[in-house]
Amino acid sequence: MKNIASFILLCIFGFAGGIFSDQYLRPAFADSKEAGISRFFDTEGRSRIDIGVHNGQAMQDIYGADGKLRLQFGTYDGSVRMSEKGLPSLTLYDNEGRLRLLFRLDGPNEGPLIIMKDKSARNRVIMGLDIWDENEEPFFAIWDKDGKQQDIFGKFVMKPL
Repeated sequence: MKNIASFILLCIFGFAGGIFSDQYLRPAFADSKEAGISRFFDTEGRSRIDIGVHNGQAMQDIYGADGKLRLQFGTYDGSVRMSEKGLPSLTLYDNEGRLRLLFRLDGPNEGPLIIMKDKSARNRVIMGLDIWDENEEPFFAIWDKDGKQQDIFGKFVMKPL
């Protein structure tokens, strides 16, 4: 009789421990199914990572402790140009949450680009392979403080959307 009572108590406490662990000891995680985004929180309850699908394309955002976006990567949804749909992008943000560096593929050639922006979000350096010409010639272009483009080698042309 003592063994049965011990077994029943063990089952009750095991079950209660499982419920407690599930409710209070799991990783901080929230799921927003309607938006297709899962959100992860740090131990202070701050949102730090979003992972999900936006407009049919995969994405992940990583935030600093201050809540500002620091790193974003995913695939483009084609809302700007259909030729970019599904192409990857990796973006880096500064401590103020401003986009400063962008690695991406673009254009009909799906050419690689590295884009560096100043604190005012203006392109200052772009280098890569020509995204429009089938020869995919390399280029390196810079913009001065007044926005005047200078091609160091090759030629960078931004065609209208």
